[in-house]
Amino acid sequence: MGLNTITSFKLEIERIGHVLDMDEYKINEARERGKSTMISPKLFNKGVYRVRNANSGVLEGIAVNIDKIAAVTYDGLVKELGKDCVDKSLWKDVPEGEAIFFYSLKLESEFVK
Repeated sequence: MGLNTITSFKLEIERIGHVLDMDEYKINEARERGKSTMISPKLFNKGVYRVRNANSGVLEGIAVNIDKIAAVTYDGLVKELGKDCVDKSLWKDVPEGEAIFFYSLKLESEFVK
């Protein structure tokens, strides 16, 4: 099987096993702009995820690709930006001293049909 055959293969969205919960605003942003961002106390690996609406629990007909990840602690961010620039509410589910993760997401269309 040649490389061209492999790259032209598209996976049915129902076969994607990894699921990422996103709110409706972020889902619409990904659909309209082809990209979005996400902040989470959970660590997700890079790769393709099927999207589930966090509000309704419904699996959407789209997939996203996590292509960039960054991590920062609350104290590190306050030290870098100042306390007035850091939204403390984003850290409510993060144990003290632990990191929060920032993700860059792209709407996946290359591998998913």
